[in-house]
Amino acid sequence: MNEEGKGRIFLVTGLSGAGKSTLGRAITNMLKETGKKVYFLDGDNVREFFGTMGQLTEDHRLEQGKRLAFAAHLLSTNNVDVIIGVTLGQKYLRDYMKSKIDFMEIFLDADVNDCIKNDPNGFYAERLKLEKPMLRGVDLPFEKPENPDLVVHPYKESVEESLVKVKNFLKFINYL
Repeated sequence: MNEEGKGRIFLVTGLSGAGKSTLGRAITNMLKETGKKVYFLDGDNVREFFGTMGQLTEDHRLEQGKRLAFAAHLLSTNNVDVIIGVTLGQKYLRDYMKSKIDFMEIFLDADVNDCIKNDPNGFYAERLKLEKPMLRGVDLPFEKPENPDLVVHPYKESVEESLVKVKNFLKFINYL
């Protein structure tokens, strides 16, 4: 719990295919092992639940941010720590989230070419067939966070190495 008696919120952000879900789940499992109440909100799972998979317009992206912020708010006010894994590739989207919830930002700084080569869910392969893929880092700009609380480098370090960085950061802020 933070000083206000609420659960803490951590935003794990980066390009599609950077490993947000993988790292988010690893962080969640690590925190559960310490006895913390924690929930992982995966952007893909939320889009699937609402039936908005593949809808990548700016309006849909903002709606996604609203849903994630609200869910994180509800969980954190009930003393549950929340890990959110979502791209949020534009500053205005992260600013919107910041206007609604207080979070610490973990940025997965990956090169889009590495994400395209890895493509664990076939997302890039599917979208790159389209005339307008509407992908951050490909045909849409990806605005890197200006001052994330922590930066990890997928494709340059293992998930375990990134997790050690996260754990050290959490110790540094007296969370662990």
